[in-house]
Amino acid sequence: MKLRSAIAVGTAFGILGVGSAFATFARIESMGKNTTYIMDDVSIFDNAANINLYPNYLIGEFGPYTQNVKTGENQDPMHPNFGGIFSISLGDENNPDPRLSIGGLFGRINTDLARFLPTRVVGENVRDTSLVPETVTNFDGFLGGTLSNGDAWGLHIYIAHQDGGYETPSGTYQVDENAYASIVQADAGLNMQFGSNIDFEFSFALARIQFGPDHKNFFDDGDFSFIAKSRAFFTLEAIDGELVPAVSAKFIEAPGIDNKHAQVGVGINVALDRGFFWLGADFIWDQTKAHDWTVNYKTGETIYNSQDNDDPAWDKRRDIGGMISFGIERNIWWDWFVIRVGGQKSILYTDCNQNDKNKGKFGICTDDGNFFSTNPLADGTADDHVGFGFGINIEEKLKIDVTVAEDLLFRNPFQGEGRMFSRISATYSF
Repeated sequence: MKLRSAIAVGTAFGILGVGSAFATFARIESMGKNTTYIMDDVSIFDNAANINLYPNYLIGEFGPYTQNVKTGENQDPMHPNFGGIFSISLGDENNPDPRLSIGGLFGRINTDLARFLPTRVVGENVRDTSLVPETVTNFDGFLGGTLSNGDAWGLHIYIAHQDGGYETPSGTYQVDENAYASIVQADAGLNMQFGSNIDFEFSFALARIQFGPDHKNFFDDGDFSFIAKSRAFFTLEAIDGELVPAVSAKFIEAPGIDNKHAQVGVGINVALDRGFFWLGADFIWDQTKAHDWTVNYKTGETIYNSQDNDDPAWDKRRDIGGMISFGIERNIWWDWFVIRVGGQKSILYTDCNQNDKNKGKFGICTDDGNFFSTNPLADGTADDHVGFGFGINIEEKLKIDVTVAEDLLFRNPFQGEGRMFSRISATYSF
């Protein structure tokens, strides 16, 4: 996969490389739920340097449609987002490098960090419980460029913030002095070529997760998070594809919680007749420690008690295991229509240790013990086992990707129950 060729040609799948195509969240959700082993536009959030692969490019979606909806009723999807990437060449017609790129996206939820925001927080008085509001700014900003040899760099910032208000069920906002939630992430990435058959990526991020009831500035408390990711694409002409080793590490800190995650894996992606296939295997190590967090395992609500605690009682959960994931897509009937299917399966051995002070409470661990766990089996989210979808490609310019609801074929069509699709995304290249 040659970065210079990718920038010069833009939308041609064959020239972008076996594992590179204009993709969307719906495409990834339909064919494997994992972006590690293919090059796609979703990878710009893992490595900002990859914005240089998608010059003059618009992206948007209605958001995930996974909420429970009563029979006969309808709701809009949650968290729609839209944005674009714009580039200017500083070279000539034969060689567009060097190039500058700028991009932005509104509305994306950074699920890797947002999951560490509790639902409610207890203030100095145990009776003083306030709701942690949903962030509203939710902005991704990008700046990147290429060097004359085609190597790429990129900078990215993510800001998700709410301070002093909350959203009512009617969609209006009202004052709440205890309403505070903030996620800030800044990162930089490189995409470099070593010869004609090797591309290497590396990115590093600094992040900050904060929530109320106290209002904080960026440097309060010292709870900083660090994320590093790296992968390489080795062209294998024998299989008309690529070998992709990858490694990532996350050190997440938020009030009352500490998460460390390491993941190492290897995958391949292969060009098929009118299609594409990828397969990956990962080793996963994850450790979470928490104090003064309680979890309602029926509703999913989480509460953090922020009262001063000179001797916090930490619970600890450790998960060790592996994950297999795959995805396949193929054009059928017409060149502009593609179907996709994929899935992932994780098997983790979990070790729980509950602090003696927390016995009888429901935190990240409800007791001491060991068990096996896996990703959700069939809850309709992007993390469950299987996915299915289709895409429409209009003149290599407008691309629409759809994730089909997994229970679509198992419903009573006369009752009007459920939803047909769980995500619809679109891109436009100009």
